[in-house]
Amino acid sequence: MKIKHTAILALAFLLLQTSCNKEKRYIYQVQEQELYQSSAQKQNLKTTDQFISIAYSHLFGISITNNELTQYNVSLQALGDKATMQDMIVKSMINRSSAQLVTNTAMRADIPIFVEQTYLRFYNRKPNEFERWKMKDLIEKNTDVTPRMICYSMMTSDEYRYY
Repeated sequence: MKIKHTAILALAFLLLQTSCNKEKRYIYQVQEQELYQSSAQKQNLKTTDQFISIAYSHLFGISITNNELTQYNVSLQALGDKATMQDMIVKSMINRSSAQLVTNTAMRADIPIFVEQTYLRFYNRKPNEFERWKMKDLIEKNTDVTPRMICYSMMTSDEYRYY
């Protein structure tokens, strides 16, 4: 009986000892990333997975699920024209109500900020002076232009397909 009682106490002591150990905690840091200075620096074509994943995270602010990524990949492989299918995928994503887009009112309230933030978001670079002027002029002169249209045009551009 004494051996059994001692064994139970030893086991209890061991359990208490291991439960008091603190878990190792890992700290991850995000490294600053240099922005591209121009579109000419982008020379690598995004893979299909990269294109879909990046487009999804740009529009929804979260990572795409494996299931949805697979569905989009199957769609891309089913159609011979990759660029056309990428356009269709972007259009289907951008038209979802959960897409995180700036409102038309907010865009028009501060066009220069909208232009800068949109270039950073989709092209990972700041717009040059001509691009700033052209985009601002387009928005000011065309009340039919919406943030959705601008985002769609940027995401279906050749520059967006490269990194």
